[in-house]
Amino acid sequence: MSDNNKQQGTSLGKRLALIGVAVAIIVIAHFLPTPEGLSYAGKMAIALMVSGIVLWVTEPVPMAISGLALMCLMPGFGIFPYNGTPGVWANFISNVIFFILASFGITSALLKTKIPTKIVFTLMHITKGNAKLTVLMFMIATAVISAFVSNLPCTALFAGIAMSSIIEVEQKNGTAKHAANLGKALMIGIAYASCMGGMITPAGSALNIMTLNMLGANAGFTISFLDWVIICAPIAIILLVVCWLSVVFIFKTDRISDETMLAIEKSGASVGKLDGFDKKVLAILALMIVCWVASNWTGWDATAIAVAGLALFFLPGIDVLTWKEYIASVQWAIVLLIGCVQSIAGGIKEQGAASWLFGATVGKMAVSAFAVVAATAVALPLMRLIIPVGPALIAISLIPLAGMGPAMGVSAAVFAIIIAFNANTTFLLGVDSNNMMTFKHGQWKMGEFFKAGIAPTIAMMILHATILAPLVGLVGY
Repeated sequence: MSDNNKQQGTSLGKRLALIGVAVAIIVIAHFLPTPEGLSYAGKMAIALMVSGIVLWVTEPVPMAISGLALMCLMPGFGIFPYNGTPGVWANFISNVIFFILASFGITSALLKTKIPTKIVFTLMHITKGNAKLTVLMFMIATAVISAFVSNLPCTALFAGIAMSSIIEVEQKNGTAKHAANLGKALMIGIAYASCMGGMITPAGSALNIMTLNMLGANAGFTISFLDWVIICAPIAIILLVVCWLSVVFIFKTDRISDETMLAIEKSGASVGKLDGFDKKVLAILALMIVCWVASNWTGWDATAIAVAGLALFFLPGIDVLTWKEYIASVQWAIVLLIGCVQSIAGGIKEQGAASWLFGATVGKMAVSAFAVVAATAVALPLMRLIIPVGPALIAISLIPLAGMGPAMGVSAAVFAIIIAFNANTTFLLGVDSNNMMTFKHGQWKMGEFFKAGIAPTIAMMILHATILAPLVGLVGY
């Protein structure tokens, strides 16, 4: 077997068969009749995304390569031209790309300090080497911080800490199987936790603010900060527990090895007090956090704040990062894949395919108040697989639901919350930008992420269909 086949972890025949499945999806879609209300270009845009999901979950070729190939097929099906706005290349670039580029540098700077060791030392004292409790404590810490800090930098921060201070140490001292499972559980758990924490308060995610702004414009009211917490915190906390149970059940862990615990103890005991370098990084991070929280009222752009914070690390007299260190920290495969996904998703939106999907799912099942809520709760996580860009999901679904709900006796606030949860995360699709912040560390594969996300997705559907409307009614909406 060639080195490349070994890297892919499967046989040449199986890899070719998986590529054949992806090609067959596109070919079959081409010859199938175009559904009423959907254009040929819209049909093919959906087919490209479904084909992409098959390739990204099974990984017969590097994900960035399959993403680039599918993206470049769009003009051939009349979805997008290569140039123009919108177009293939224009839709590749967004603020998410620059946010992720900045987050790599922020994480790299933090990992140069003593802070990660101190955090791990404190958490490991609490869990006393119990791997399941270690995963839980990391998820709780991530969720708490993410309630006030954007999901992406929070995920990048805790993933970097977990990788450098626990997983890499366990890989050296523990068994290979346990180290691998611990890495999967921690990394997937952190990605889930940051999104659940981000839902606890409106300040936890820019997408929450976008949802509230659109709710106010289309329904004539918004949800206050405290009311949002009363509605969303119970659901987010329950889902956090379900996510933890899912990852530790699927990726079996026992105890972290005594050698790893001893290494963490020695590292924690010898790290000493924070020095000037650590304080410089902390000061810049604190300034960025203040600006991120304030952006909910000032209107400052979260990506611009991240880029400005990254720039501060390089200023003379601060000198936290060198250019060489920053370049080494950037995972370009992730940047490329996210750009490709954005481009294909833009084609789905531009051709009206997303609106058609919405009408063909939720719209068909909306026969009563409970039915429309239940249909939305079930349909949106599935639509999120086809529309892996949160803002696009909000733009497509909130306006029709805000109009449909009150006519059937359901507050538009119910749909706004369901949409915000699904815009912030998908438990099933690893190519979401937040999930990719942990994927870059190479601990899990797309199929493993999908498997871990089945239980949380079902739990989210049930919670949204059952207790969300009563919670919204409890606070008077």
